[in-house]
Amino acid sequence: MSLWTDLLGAEVEHVDADGTPTRAVSLGAGPAVLFLHGRGGHLETFARNLAAVAAHGRRAIAVDLLGHGLTGRSTEGRYTVGELARHIRAVLDAFDLAEADLVGQSLGGWVAALTALEAPGRIRRLALIEPAGLQSEAERLSDDAVRAAYRRGGLAYEEPTADAVRARLGGLLADPTTVDEELVELRTRLYGPPAARDVHRRVRAADNTPWLLTEERLARLSVPTLFLRGESGHTPSDVVEAAARAVPDAVLVTVPGAKQWPQFERPRQVNELLNRFLGEGSTDVVLD
Repeated sequence: MSLWTDLLGAEVEHVDADGTPTRAVSLGAGPAVLFLHGRGGHLETFARNLAAVAAHGRRAIAVDLLGHGLTGRSTEGRYTVGELARHIRAVLDAFDLAEADLVGQSLGGWVAALTALEAPGRIRRLALIEPAGLQSEAERLSDDAVRAAYRRGGLAYEEPTADAVRARLGGLLADPTTVDEELVELRTRLYGPPAARDVHRRVRAADNTPWLLTEERLARLSVPTLFLRGESGHTPSDVVEAAARAVPDAVLVTVPGAKQWPQFERPRQVNELLNRFLGEGSTDVVLD
C-alpha cells in the first residue's frame, strides 16, 4: 500500500489557526478525533490510522504542528511545547470544534495532554502514544541508546539526505527494515528548506521544563486517558507506568513488536484499540 492510497478520499486543506496557515487532512464525519504527530514529524505519521478511525463514524483530522511539515512558522520564532499547545487550541477554533478527542504521539502526546489541561471541557478523551514530556531532557539523554538515537536523528535536520532521513525513521521502528520509502522521500523534501531545518533546531533547543508532565500535573487530567507504549520504546517502562498511575482511571497498553511508532508498525492492533477506547472507553483488545 501507498501513503496516498491510505489517504484516498481525504480532504487536504490549509486552515487559519489564529493567523497560522495550518495544513490538515480529514476523513469521515461524526465526532472529531484530532491526531498530533511527534517532534520533527508531519501528519502523514498517521496515514495508516485515519481511514480506520473514520470508518467507525468519526471525523478523523490530522494536522502539521506549528512550524512542522507545511504549516506556517511561529511569528516570534518560539517552539516550546506551550506554544505548540496554544496553536492546537487555535486549530480547534479553526475547525469550529467545541469538543474533540485527541490522539498524540511523542511530542504530540505531550501537546495533547497540555491541551486537555488548558482547555477543560473541550477534550473528551486522550490517547497518548509513547508520549514525550515524562522526563526532563537531561534525564532522557542520560540513556546511551536514547542519546545515540537523538544524535542520529539530528543528522537528518543538519543534512537531510535520504540516507540520514531513513536512519532517523528506522530509529523509531522495532524493525528498521520496514521503513516506508515514500515516507523517506516525503520527509527528505520537507526537511530540505533551510527554514524547516531551523525550526527543527529551535524545537530541539526549546526549554520545556515549565511544562513537564509531572505526576502532579498528570493527576489534574480529568478525561479518560489511554497510554500506548511500544514494547521496545525509548521511555523506560517504569516511567510510563508511573505516569499512567498518576492519571485518574488511566489505562496503559503495551504494543508488542513496536518501538516509538506503534500506530505505524502495528496499525491493525492500534486502530482497533483506538476505536474501542474512543467509542466505548474500552481497551479490551487482544494484541498478538
